[in-house]
Amino acid sequence: RTTFSHFFKIYGSIQTDNNTLVYPSAQGEITNIYVEEGQPVSKGQILLSIDSEIIIKNIEEVKVQISLAQDIYNKQEKLWEQNIGSEMDYLRAKNNLDGLNTKLETLKAQKGKNNVTAPFSGTIDEIMVKNGQLVSPGISTMRIVNLDEVYLKADVPEGYIKTIGKGTPVNVTFPSIDESVTTLINETGRFINPANRTFTARINLQNQNNKLYPNLLGMLEIQDYSNDSALIIPARLIQENAEGESYIFTVKSEGDAHYSILQPIEVGMTYNGVTEVLSGLTDSEVIIDKGSRNVSDNQLIRVTK
Repeated sequence: RTTFSHFFKIYGSIQTDNNTLVYPSAQGEITNIYVEEGQPVSKGQILLSIDSEIIIKNIEEVKVQISLAQDIYNKQEKLWEQNIGSEMDYLRAKNNLDGLNTKLETLKAQKGKNNVTAPFSGTIDEIMVKNGQLVSPGISTMRIVNLDEVYLKADVPEGYIKTIGKGTPVNVTFPSIDESVTTLINETGRFINPANRTFTARINLQNQNNKLYPNLLGMLEIQDYSNDSALIIPARLIQENAEGESYIFTVKSEGDAHYSILQPIEVGMTYNGVTEVLSGLTDSEVIIDKGSRNVSDNQLIRVTK
C-alpha cells in the first residue's frame, strides 16, 4: 500500500500578455529609429520618431498669432474696464485668444504622437521599418516582448471539468529545451468550446532565464485522482479473460507444495506502469511475476528463490 496518483497528458503552449506590435499614432516619414533588435527598453522610452516639421511650423505660426491675440485682448480688456468700446469686441478678442491656445495644445499633442514609445518594459524582438519609410497608424513598426512572466495555456477535455480546477497539481515538461516544473493550475475557463468540447487551463510560470518563448510547446501531466492508501501492483501482471474481467495469479502453499491460483480482481486507474487494485486482494498475497503467463488455475508449481 502506498500513495497512488493518476495523471493524464495534454499539450499546451507558452503565451504572454506582454507580446505586442507597436503602431504609430501619426502619419509621416520616419526620421529616426533609436533602438535595435534585441535591445531592452523601458516603458515610455522613445523608439522612433516621425517627421514633424509641418507641425512644428504650425506651432510657431500659432504662437505668433497668440502673441498678437494676447495684445488685442489686453487692450480690449482695459477698454472694457473703462466702459469704452463694446462688450462684443471684448468677447470676440477673448474667444479668439482661447481658441488659439486650444489649437496650440492640440498641435503639441499631435507633435507628441510623432514619437512612438514603448508601451511596457521589455525587449525589442523585431523592427519592421526603416529610416525614411512612410508609415501610418495601420502599419506595425516593431514587436516588443517581455518574457519575465509567461503562462502556459491548454485545452482540457470536457470530461475532466469536475476533477480539474484552480489548485490542481500539474507537471509541465518542455521537450524542446529539456526543462520541467511541478506546479499548480492557476485558473480554468468557464466556457466549453463547442468546436472541440474543451475548456482552458492556465498555469502561470516564472521565466527568469527567458528560456520559455511564446508558442513553445509544453506537455502537461495533470493529476485527476489520488489515493493516500492505495493497493498497487505492476500493470504487466494483470490479465483478462474473454469477458474482459481482470485477474492475476497468486501462490497457495500447502506444506511443501505450491499451487497457482487464479485470483479475480477489480482494478482502478493505471499510471506509470502500476495499477490500483480496488478489490480482490489484501496486502498479504504472494503474486506470481515471472512465469505468470505460463500457468493455469490450481496448477502445481515450484517456487525458486
